[in-house]
Amino acid sequence: MTDDILRQLAARAGIAPEWTDQTGALRQVSPDSLRAILLALGLPSDTTGALRNSLAAVEALPLSGSARFLTARVGQPIDLPATGNDAGEFEAELENGTRRILKAERASDRLVLPAFDAPGYHTLHVGEEAITLAVAPARCVTFADLSGGRTGWGLAAQIYSLRSDGDGGIGNFAGVAALGRATARLGADTLAISPVHALYGTLPGQFSPYSPSTRLFYNPLHADPAAALPDALIRDVISREGLAAEMERLSGLDRIDWLAATPLRHRFLRALFDRLDQAGESRAAFERHAAEASPLLRSHAIFEVLHAAELARDPTLRSWRNWQPSYRDPDSPQVAAFAEAHADDVRYQLFLQWLTSLSYGDAQRACRESGMTVGLIADLAIGMDGAGSHAWSRQDEILHGLSIGAPPDYYAADGQNWALTTFSPRGLAASGYAPFIETLRASLRHVGGIRIDHVMGMSRLWLVPEGAGALDGAYVSFPSETLFRLIALESWRHRAIVIGEDLGTLPYGFRDYLREQGVAGLRVLRFERSQYGYIGPSDWDRDAVALTSTHDLVPTAGWWAGSDLDAPGETVEAENVRAWDRGVLWGAFRDAGLAEGERPPPEETAPVVDAAIRYVAASPCTLKIVPIEDALGLRVQPNVPGTTVEKPNWRHRLEGNAAWVLDGEGLRDRLAPLGDNRSN
Repeated sequence: MTDDILRQLAARAGIAPEWTDQTGALRQVSPDSLRAILLALGLPSDTTGALRNSLAAVEALPLSGSARFLTARVGQPIDLPATGNDAGEFEAELENGTRRILKAERASDRLVLPAFDAPGYHTLHVGEEAITLAVAPARCVTFADLSGGRTGWGLAAQIYSLRSDGDGGIGNFAGVAALGRATARLGADTLAISPVHALYGTLPGQFSPYSPSTRLFYNPLHADPAAALPDALIRDVISREGLAAEMERLSGLDRIDWLAATPLRHRFLRALFDRLDQAGESRAAFERHAAEASPLLRSHAIFEVLHAAELARDPTLRSWRNWQPSYRDPDSPQVAAFAEAHADDVRYQLFLQWLTSLSYGDAQRACRESGMTVGLIADLAIGMDGAGSHAWSRQDEILHGLSIGAPPDYYAADGQNWALTTFSPRGLAASGYAPFIETLRASLRHVGGIRIDHVMGMSRLWLVPEGAGALDGAYVSFPSETLFRLIALESWRHRAIVIGEDLGTLPYGFRDYLREQGVAGLRVLRFERSQYGYIGPSDWDRDAVALTSTHDLVPTAGWWAGSDLDAPGETVEAENVRAWDRGVLWGAFRDAGLAEGERPPPEETAPVVDAAIRYVAASPCTLKIVPIEDALGLRVQPNVPGTTVEKPNWRHRLEGNAAWVLDGEGLRDRLAPLGDNRSN
């Protein structure tokens, strides 16, 4: 009986008590896993009494939102919770300041407000209380909305890989701006970049851009000091600190030496901060920024300083959960006293965020002023590190004790555990979705679009209890309609497009659902196959974004050459499979009229890269995005999923300054089809 109630509670809380594996077999989630996931959701289930109390709690707080925060769509009536207002007349204050009197109609035991005709965060006054109505447009802003209906194209690049003068071995927004201008000169509409979320200043070995400490703030390693500070001051600091030789050495490496380049970069930035009094107007601008810093920003700044202090005390204290007990609570008197005692270090962290934000904004302006329709497209990671800034400062919003992952499939028989956490769906509902809105706004602040990593997470996530294997996870539902309404609303407010990474196994109809939301999915050449071969470019999804490859795949040239096979000739089977696949791909190019003759040998990659770009360009997709590795015909893979130290992930740098990296012979001809195939 208890297990029956447990499964009933799990189902009502959005936890699927069973799932289907890659073989089609139905598997049951164990009671231990259900209890662990329920506990992380704030629903204890260890006794019969706890089970019944948690069932009551689920009924009292639906995931669509609390009684004081509701979402809706323009043109759709709005159901109100019980208000005690028998008259049914309410005063509404629209986001633009306009006030209206609305007459609600009674339908059974609820009141129904008439539809709003304008998107925005509107306020409904109910006696002494106020209800926020987040009214979204029917869908997100699309590229067609911005371009007048024509298709467009762009490049994608990893920020750290871009070289610029004085970068000290790590690419920054100076390189982004330079590449943006160069790409715009070729007629591109956008430049998609790797995540810029804040990592850890004192853990240089944790440099994956998809494992952030927080998604609310930025990685200062990407700051461009020239965006805010005089060139003379920058040069003088480099000279006085004796940084020039080491910066030049690190800049010249083929791969980033994060362990050397990160502390050097912080030494440089700290020296700039210490001499800010010589920066005139820049100092005044920073002082205004510091005075206006939000509580969230101050918490992040304090976390960074505390993290450094605790690691200095004990290098094993990577997570805030292992700190001194008084420091685990961000609102404790001890944390406040620490912040006061280290006020200058906290101000330095505020300086880093100010400088990085200015750099980000300058890069977007460079793209737009150079003629891009969209400019930068940011990458929003699916989660954050549970040991990081966000999890410490906003503990009620986070799923503690659970990690995002994936169930077993044919590529990972034991499933995957990504060592990331995310928002609690119940915590979001209780807080009026403020954390989610804040995260969207942080990602959209300086760009013309966002790519949401693993967009399936807006609907469900595979969550694994701490200490368990990926097989012991379960699917947990998220309030997708509420989340997509908020995405559409913020897209409208920022005039920004939204792309969803929808690769892998998806529930039936999910891509159609994305299309209805105005979220463009991804169509990657190597994945656009059926049992009969590659899908012809004319049959690709018009509303999607077409790509030749992604950062998690070996580039086209590397795939053709077999550079992703661990060692040439390692297995005859792998070589034979690749040889067969080369023939299938080249045949698709020929069938589409985009290549001629016999397929090139593995070492002759240029004709294959050219044909792949022509293939993607020939699709009707709203946007075509080519990773810069494919544009340059490179073979190196930015990231190999499932590996950490085994491969040089997130370390590769491009040859040549970002300002002229696209000036190579023949590159303009290679990219020309992307512009030639634009349509209205």
